[in-house]
Amino acid sequence: MTDARGLDDASGLEVLRSALLAEAREQRETHGLPTLKLEGKLLRPVVAMAAGGRIEDQRFVRGALAIQAVHEASLLHDDILDDCAVRRGVASVMAREGKAAALVEGDHLLTAAYRLAAETGSMSFVTRFTRAVERTVAGEKAQAHRTGCWLTEAEYREIIGWKSGALFGCAASLPAALAGREDQVARDQALGARLGQVYQMVDDFLDLCPSADLGKPALLDLQQRKWTWPLAETGVEAFPQGDGSDFVASLFAPTPGVGASPMRRALERLAQEIRHLEADWRVAHPQDSLVPVLLDRWLASLGATLDREEGGRSDDGRHGRTDWVPAAGTSRTGEAPEADLEAQVHQAALALGGARGWEASFAQHARSFRFAARLFPPEPARLVAGVYAFCRFTDDLVDRAEDPRPDRLEAMLAIWQGMVRRAWTHQDTGIPLLDEVFGETARRGVSVLYAEELIRGMAMDLRPAPFPDMARVRLYAYRVASVVGLWLTELFGDREPAILLRAERMGQAMQLTNILRDVGEDWRRGRLYLPLDRMAAHGISEAHVGEAVDTGRIPEAWPALMEELLQAAERDYEEAFLAIPALPPFFQRPVAVAAQVYAGIHDEIRRNRYDNLSQRAFTRLPTKLVLGGQGLLRLHAARHRHETGLGLEGLPPLSPPILPPQPA
Repeated sequence: MTDARGLDDASGLEVLRSALLAEAREQRETHGLPTLKLEGKLLRPVVAMAAGGRIEDQRFVRGALAIQAVHEASLLHDDILDDCAVRRGVASVMAREGKAAALVEGDHLLTAAYRLAAETGSMSFVTRFTRAVERTVAGEKAQAHRTGCWLTEAEYREIIGWKSGALFGCAASLPAALAGREDQVARDQALGARLGQVYQMVDDFLDLCPSADLGKPALLDLQQRKWTWPLAETGVEAFPQGDGSDFVASLFAPTPGVGASPMRRALERLAQEIRHLEADWRVAHPQDSLVPVLLDRWLASLGATLDREEGGRSDDGRHGRTDWVPAAGTSRTGEAPEADLEAQVHQAALALGGARGWEASFAQHARSFRFAARLFPPEPARLVAGVYAFCRFTDDLVDRAEDPRPDRLEAMLAIWQGMVRRAWTHQDTGIPLLDEVFGETARRGVSVLYAEELIRGMAMDLRPAPFPDMARVRLYAYRVASVVGLWLTELFGDREPAILLRAERMGQAMQLTNILRDVGEDWRRGRLYLPLDRMAAHGISEAHVGEAVDTGRIPEAWPALMEELLQAAERDYEEAFLAIPALPPFFQRPVAVAAQVYAGIHDEIRRNRYDNLSQRAFTRLPTKLVLGGQGLLRLHAARHRHETGLGLEGLPPLSPPILPPQPA
């Protein structure tokens, strides 16, 4: 009897390879199956074995071979899409025989894979297999469609969840599907999908390391302008121009105030994700040692590669020896830490105190959301108050600083980010807000990226610049609002990309509501968050806004502009609302009420005849009560639709994302 416990060594892998080769030969002789290379680590069949598959079961071998055939077909197609002449040190099929031959060979493997899947005799597996293949192709299409675009974390996760996670998920669920253990199929599919995402994240990380040997040209994704997750650590909003050498160097250079390089911080994030996945896999498959070993090896490889990259570079990230290791608060040039600024930030954060202080801040400053948050049970309510207190404090660092110089405020935000990162990695900062909130965030496996993106959003206010289009507005809204909803959604245990994408839309809708409510107030503070292209389309300039604020005379075209933007926010509310029933039960009612109460501000703006320049729309308590009731009724209808439809599968597609334009 052969199972995954013997596969963590070379001999075990060869046993699996031999079984697959034998089946492939028989299939070639009987059905003309194209030649399968079955080279490398055979990760997907290995994962299937790790989940309980047995080589003695011919149905299992055929299912594993079908999955591997799809993978090998995807490699042939990848070479065509990437115009890649070399695959693991040898000429690719495309380079040897041409694109047409490579395309047809890939198609032959793909169609043969469906027959192999059918020969397992398991309709459960066939259904999941066909869906996995469909999602793999959809992932490639989505990535191609977004080439050159900045992506949110959820957008990136959706792409890799389809592109890589789907096939791994299918592999992990194969043994349970063949055995008819439907209660375990969904669990193993989800675990496998997470494993596939981690695998893709490892590959994307290494692609940014010039010294890594991936069997393809280094920095290929960056050169092809494919957004990958480590880029989020840099805070960039566009791809580098020219050869990108300066940008690549910056990936490995220490960040002022924070200390660690962007790639080092990225590795910290991925390491946490790997640890949580490993723990969950051990619970599901306590007899398996293969997947934990595999994850440990991936993490060790990443660490060794990063050490090599950073060890061979100078202080600015360029190649050259350096023995300098920065501390948090140290500038890139080696200047002394700005101890006075760090002390100021530390003292101000201490003033928030513990949970009572957070809740007081929440009650004082977040009246609309606080109204909805009363529906939370005590422990989630405490977490919500802590997250809100963090957001409020970060905002106050910028808006209530005694010294408003942008360079000084940027330094304070960098110091604050360094403190956040230390708390998230379980280092004691002495600040209850950070140690408790981020300790819990890390324990629940939630990325620190959301908090860091919020800090970047606050930094966008330090040097106010016009927002040229709606894409820029949405980027700002993502950073200052969407990430909060994403953070809470993941804290409460939901990480499905389809849900997170709609949580993004909810945050963007709420922030757009804030923007439309506060146009006049923001103008008096030297800020304008409206998209200039939409203003121009209605014949309205910045000068017109300033004149209207001063005189109280609303431009004639102003109501039409406001109505267009109100409707844009309302579309986001509508799309986001449909996903609320997929949230944890205790989370659904507060979110539904908060969404309805916030959207109710739109009615007040309309009642004010779109005058958001000389007055600020708000909802009184009786109105909030009515709106809250409407939100609960909408939630009831959405739950019914969710339960009688196909759940997440039955959700209509989101309207096309509006992303920041990229330089040509």
